[in-house]
Amino acid sequence: RMGSDDVLLKYIDDDPESYSNIFENAKTDISDSDKVRLIEALKKLSSGEDLTNTVDIETVIRYFVVHNFVLNFDSYTGGMIHNYYLYEEDGQMQMIPWDYNLAFGGFQSSEDATSLVNYPIDDPVSGGDTQERPMIAWIFENAEYTELYHRYFDEFITEYFESGYFEEMFDQVSTMIAPYVEKDPTKFCTYEEFETAVSTLREFCLLRAESIRGQLDGTIGATSKTRNSDTFIDAGDLQITDMGSMDNGMKGG
Repeated sequence: RMGSDDVLLKYIDDDPESYSNIFENAKTDISDSDKVRLIEALKKLSSGEDLTNTVDIETVIRYFVVHNFVLNFDSYTGGMIHNYYLYEEDGQMQMIPWDYNLAFGGFQSSEDATSLVNYPIDDPVSGGDTQERPMIAWIFENAEYTELYHRYFDEFITEYFESGYFEEMFDQVSTMIAPYVEKDPTKFCTYEEFETAVSTLREFCLLRAESIRGQLDGTIGATSKTRNSDTFIDAGDLQITDMGSMDNGMKGG
């Protein structure tokens, strides 16, 4: 059930029936010992105990760096708390990306492009409280992990955006697929809409990277309490729905 404590990855009690949403939707065969082990991992996660053995620290932080960049609110960090895979091995957990077609604010977002471009990286949950999401809350409850999160975000922005790699790769891919989109008789949008979506997505990502650099440097607020619209990177006339939305059937990510 979307939004229940077990899909929030909270520890409830030691009864496997309290985690029916997890165990009844498992993608592999699970034993009673598997259930006990996962519940113990969730217990440690909720208490912040033995995190290095309970969470794959580097993998999960890097997951949330990219996840929070693309603003996928149809997910664990959104109001419905769904559309993610949890992977556990030997009591250690990590997240597996899934279902990003409504990223970049495409999922029921009422915010304008400028607000989304400047969405706070240290307060990334939409429709809820970051502290109520144990799988991400631990990053911000410990200064060492928050610093690591910022370091990985810095690497991400530096290596992929400020280096020019993103623009080069993006232009190569869009040029490669454009002729096929134009000729595709089954496409769900016009070719002109595709071109608009491509240019909007490109600009959105570049502006998002610019804002995050400001958030890392402290010139733009990185939490909902510290953000100030006077310091925002202006997204101008960008329209989020040009990248797709739930209403028009186009895909946003």
